[in-house]
Amino acid sequence: MSQIEKPETYQKENLPPFLFCDENRLFWVKDNFVKEGGIGPYDEIFDFGHSRDCLREPVPPNERITTNTRKDLVYLCFENPVIVEKMALITQLANDPTKSYENQEDRQEYRKNLGVVYQVLAEKVRQRIGWQNALIFPPKNGGIFVKEVYEQAGFPYGSSFFDYRMSRILGEDGRLMVGVKFGENNPMITDARVFVFADDCLASDISAWGTLEYIKQELARWHIFPSEARVIIAVAAATQRGLESLLSPEAKNHFGFGSLETVAGIPVYQMTKNFYLQHPDGRYVVGDMGKWTRP
Repeated sequence: MSQIEKPETYQKENLPPFLFCDENRLFWVKDNFVKEGGIGPYDEIFDFGHSRDCLREPVPPNERITTNTRKDLVYLCFENPVIVEKMALITQLANDPTKSYENQEDRQEYRKNLGVVYQVLAEKVRQRIGWQNALIFPPKNGGIFVKEVYEQAGFPYGSSFFDYRMSRILGEDGRLMVGVKFGENNPMITDARVFVFADDCLASDISAWGTLEYIKQELARWHIFPSEARVIIAVAAATQRGLESLLSPEAKNHFGFGSLETVAGIPVYQMTKNFYLQHPDGRYVVGDMGKWTRP
């Protein structure tokens, strides 16, 4: 399966040997199969197999995006030096051996810098959607701080937030999956036509892909054409290859949305073997954002 193809989803019956369902019909991943990530419970699992392995490869210098030339793929750092400054400070914190996400003061410094980036992203999203009501998808854990900053920036303006948790799962065989657990009493997806995937970062494209796939499925379930929907992906840091995967003609054709666009703080040109964002010099770009952004 190539990186632009649909991931595999599982029914409750005939599960692969590394998955099982409990008495509540929720998915679990067998503990001895999980190399990294949570075992469950999940309402849904998207299995990307090895299709995203190629996204980890470094982008050659001559292929790197260094200026904004596309309306649907924008990096704020090329226009705003504050983004460059704040993300550089985040990188410094994430790689400083004297700093730790276990230390509250270090987390506070991390959140202070990242909050500025999220505020700019929130404003860019607002400029793009105008006064249209939007349904915003900030997946936990990283999305908890995203939602907090968006609310400080004045959202919802009639918009609302979708409550859900996404967990990246790296299997012992190297396969990449994402598990989804939905919150209770969520807004109806069919009440919106503008959707914003507002995450902390985008490494591989699996959390964004899984979210977009869910939106597409829910619209179809209520007989609404995906072409009526506008989707914006907004993250602080995003791999070039991940965004290119989501914005490829094949992916756009698969989802069928009327509009699919992305805005990110900084570009990332490679990942580690475990799909963590990495600078060409080997430093982590942001570290584990879910842990660093805890209050």
